[in-house]
Amino acid sequence: MLDFSQVDFSSIDSTVAYLKSFGIFSTAITFLIFFIQAIAPVIPYMIIAGAAGMVFGKLHGFLLAWVGALAGAMFLYESSKRLGSDAFLKKIQEKYHFDLRDVDERYTFWVLLICRIFPVVPTPIINIGSGIGGVSTRVFFLSSAIGKIPWALIYVSVGDYFIQSKNLSYTLMMIGAILIFSVIGISIARRKLPSFRKDKETE
Repeated sequence: MLDFSQVDFSSIDSTVAYLKSFGIFSTAITFLIFFIQAIAPVIPYMIIAGAAGMVFGKLHGFLLAWVGALAGAMFLYESSKRLGSDAFLKKIQEKYHFDLRDVDERYTFWVLLICRIFPVVPTPIINIGSGIGGVSTRVFFLSSAIGKIPWALIYVSVGDYFIQSKNLSYTLMMIGAILIFSVIGISIARRKLPSFRKDKETE
């Protein structure tokens, strides 16, 4: 059983040491951590993805970050589809103003893709809202699979770059640029998303 209580996931060094401590099982454990993170993001994705890049390299680390997160998203989506309720969806709508039932079906894929690339809404809320909101499995899977690629690739590559170059200053500059890009993207996405609502068709 995984015990996260002894790990400081805010520290990249602590996370790297934790992943390495499992030896030959490190790959399986890392996949499981990404899976759990997609369901309950108590661990910063940026930290574990960067650590995966440092421990496993760019390709192996990317596959773990991408497939693990996608598997967790699909699990939560399917669970919500079967067990979710309209009451929970209403709570999501009230708190995040996010209800996929209000989105024109022609644009659902693009709305989910935007939400994946720019985290306007927390990942678990996207997964649960999609399941309860009636999004088709095909649309959810494709938008999630494509939308999760950029950040998995970026964070893993940053981790791999640091372990190869040992250039802390340049690595921090890269992270800063990523954060600025993310903030700008979120701002643009928040302005763009309302244009996909059904009621826009009749205006």
